[in-house]
Amino acid sequence: MAESNREPLSGLWRRVEEVRGLSQGTGTPALGTHEHPETLVRALSQLADELEQAHRRLIETQVQWVSLREVAGSLTGTRDAGEATRLVVRYLRGLLDFDQVAMFLVDRERGVLTGTWGWSGGLTPVEASLVGAGGALSDALWRNAAIEGYDPASEPVLVLPENHPLSAAFAAQGSYVCLPLELASGPAADAARPDCEACVLKRGAGEALTPDDDAKLLEARERCARCPQLPLLGVLVVARGLEAPHASPGERLRLDSVAFALAPMVENTRLVHELARNQRFLADVLDSMPSALVAFGTDGRTLSLNRAAQDLLGVSGEAGEGQSARELFGEEGEELIEGTLASGMPVVRREALLRPSGGVPVPVQLTTSRLRDGNGRAYGVLATFLDLTPLKAAEERARQLDRLAALGRFTSSVAHEIRNPLTGIGMGVRRLSKALADRPAEAENVEFVVREIRRLDGIVQELFDVTHPRQLDLMPRPLVETLKRAELSLAGVFDERGVRVRRDVEGVLPDVPHDPDQMQQVFINLLKNAAEASPRDGEIRVHFHRVHSPGAAVVTTVSDAGCGMDSETQKTLFEPFFTTKPKGTGLGLYVTHDIVKRHGGTLAVASAPGQGATFTLELPIDPHGGPR
Repeated sequence: MAESNREPLSGLWRRVEEVRGLSQGTGTPALGTHEHPETLVRALSQLADELEQAHRRLIETQVQWVSLREVAGSLTGTRDAGEATRLVVRYLRGLLDFDQVAMFLVDRERGVLTGTWGWSGGLTPVEASLVGAGGALSDALWRNAAIEGYDPASEPVLVLPENHPLSAAFAAQGSYVCLPLELASGPAADAARPDCEACVLKRGAGEALTPDDDAKLLEARERCARCPQLPLLGVLVVARGLEAPHASPGERLRLDSVAFALAPMVENTRLVHELARNQRFLADVLDSMPSALVAFGTDGRTLSLNRAAQDLLGVSGEAGEGQSARELFGEEGEELIEGTLASGMPVVRREALLRPSGGVPVPVQLTTSRLRDGNGRAYGVLATFLDLTPLKAAEERARQLDRLAALGRFTSSVAHEIRNPLTGIGMGVRRLSKALADRPAEAENVEFVVREIRRLDGIVQELFDVTHPRQLDLMPRPLVETLKRAELSLAGVFDERGVRVRRDVEGVLPDVPHDPDQMQQVFINLLKNAAEASPRDGEIRVHFHRVHSPGAAVVTTVSDAGCGMDSETQKTLFEPFFTTKPKGTGLGLYVTHDIVKRHGGTLAVASAPGQGATFTLELPIDPHGGPR
């Protein structure tokens, strides 16, 4: 070799040696061995092989970093920190050439480090105290510096309790590296901390953090853990077995790169989790409100509505969003919303009737206000309202009770004064009827007077039944026999209407405790109403059967083929003074329902327009007969 080439070649060889040292190469042959061309060819061939391997590793690493970015995208879809650490650790075990990989994240609310440890036994969840955890992991976190350990037996990465699932994994460790994950958007490690002399993170990375008084250290860490400027996200840990080599300088650089890349991913994930948690909390607050709440945009269309509003208006959240105020509230509600949008003036506790499209009108107490952002800019209207239906029902019930009380006072004071003259008038009319027996035209008029006297007496009796309920005479009796007596009482009505009664008894019925006279009145009212609702030559079906659950009872159904009734009529059918008949008092079904209730039973109706009606009477088989 020419002497002029020896010095440049020596410099080049030293550079090769330095580069190969970074990649753990096998070493460069001594320069003296390159005097012969064959030796130089072999050395260059070896360098070419190593260069090819380095390129392959570079390509592999680039692919792995691309995959790591995909993992970052998946992190935002995780539900919590535990799922996030499992996803990262599962990937890093394939990316890094280490036997064990773990990641811990700071959970400030619970005061713990929560993480996942990946090893030959799988992925094991593990938690440690954020403040008082012992071991290199805790030191790396609070020093905010990487820590390497080569004697895990005496200086463990984490102090585990006895019989922990990771005890076997920790016993197999020969070395480890702990790297803190620091906020990318927070203060840097060398930035000024809060003006607190006891700040643990103010200390230098190489300064010992074990003061003489351990209690003071724990107190300082607890204070730092609550600090809003705590810049730490968690810790990344890798470990190798007892016989495996320690991490090389190149591997340390790679670990630093991984930790540096992971930090913003974890930070973004944490922010997404916090945002989702805050959104869930806000949704829970809104859905837990007893008041209904609807937000409208400046265009008068719905932005959102809480659970109470959905239930009250009969729409789902998805279906309700985007609807106009008229579609959701009706015309009256729309005027109030548009008034607040136009003038900015709130509506305070205004009674209104909301008429949602396709829904049932709802009386409400409505309050509106401008919807504003953090800068005070109005961008919609907020409407809150309470359902007044129970209050209106209570008010109506109070009015009915007042009317019943007044009716009771009236009945007590004047009923006898009405019935006594009626009795005398009735006797006189019957004598007159006999005297006019040979004059059919006048006899018909007299018979009309007799019927009207009976009707007036029946009204007075109904008033007595409402205001002065009679004591029940309860004894076990055949319920079918009571029905038969009611049928006999209504024989004239059935003949006049041209209807018939078909009676079905399913199985053998036990005797039912009931008052025969009052229960006969119940059947008379039900059968008479069915006869009046049925078409001419129609049929009334009465069916008896026994039920055993939830309690032993006899059920009677009375069905007709009449015009039926709508849902609104059914809601008020058993209320006093409600009637659909031109000459009705509205007390018959009220008295019927009250008698059944005092027997301990139930009375319900099922009907639809044009499909007739079915009344279902259920009486318990009880030796005491229910409340009296």
